Amino acid sequence: MFTMRLPNADYAADLFKAIAAVVDEGSFKVTQDSLRLVSMDPAHVSLVDFELRKEAAEEFEVDRETELTVNLQELLKFLKRAKKGESITLVYDDEKRKLNIVLTDPTKSRERRYQLNTLEPVATTSASPRLAFEGRARVNAEALWEAIEDASLVSDAVRIIIQPAAVVLTAKGDMGVVENKLTKDGALVYEVEASTEVVASFSLAYLERIVRPGKDLSEETLIQLSSNKPIKLTFTLPAGRLEYLVAPRLE
Repeated sequence: MFTMRLPNADYAADLFKAIAAVVDEGSFKVTQDSLRLVSMDPAHVSLVDFELRKEAAEEFEVDRETELTVNLQELLKFLKRAKKGESITLVYDDEKRKLNIVLTDPTKSRERRYQLNTLEPVATTSASPRLAFEGRARVNAEALWEAIEDASLVSDAVRIIIQPAAVVLTAKGDMGVVENKLTKDGALVYEVEASTEVVASFSLAYLERIVRPGKDLSEETLIQLSSNKPIKLTFTLPAGRLEYLVAPRLE
């Protein structure tokens, strides 16, 4: 049996939305210390590395290490029913393969219960690959999202450039060109490290799916990049980890 209670059901929904940006079915490893998932999308273009440590929960109890596999889209149907001010408790019975979801509103003395059938375990990755990066930048997550949305006006791909003093996102299409430049002297860039210009192109479809939920969980995004190599996007969680890798789109 596994039990986890989080004080904010909306926050829990945002966490699972962020995972669902990459995979439809997720296999979570449940240990005494955390809830963990590392998985690639079916096309092997993107990877999500998620961990929520027990410190994030008001209650976190595990009888023994187990694996919990759910259809994330079905789970999100229940989580979308959460109201502001509600807490959420997840209780998993690994023998019956049932996940119970309890939404509680103490101010209204109301408790709602749902039960979701879980799935057979799916193939997962045990750990995110170790990569070396030539450039890194910490930027405002909302500004990154706006730059990605701007790029989608003219193209289905975006070039991300990390320079010694700026982060630049550009897109070019038949109808025009878009450029967003965030300089390290401004309020939207918190840190930039690059000895030379680093650049790679990526599919906007993948970046949009990732950054949209990520910006709701974290005010900043750590971008790590090497020329024509996968990009790593990290969103800061108070007691956990949310990281993505996206393969480049070769021009």
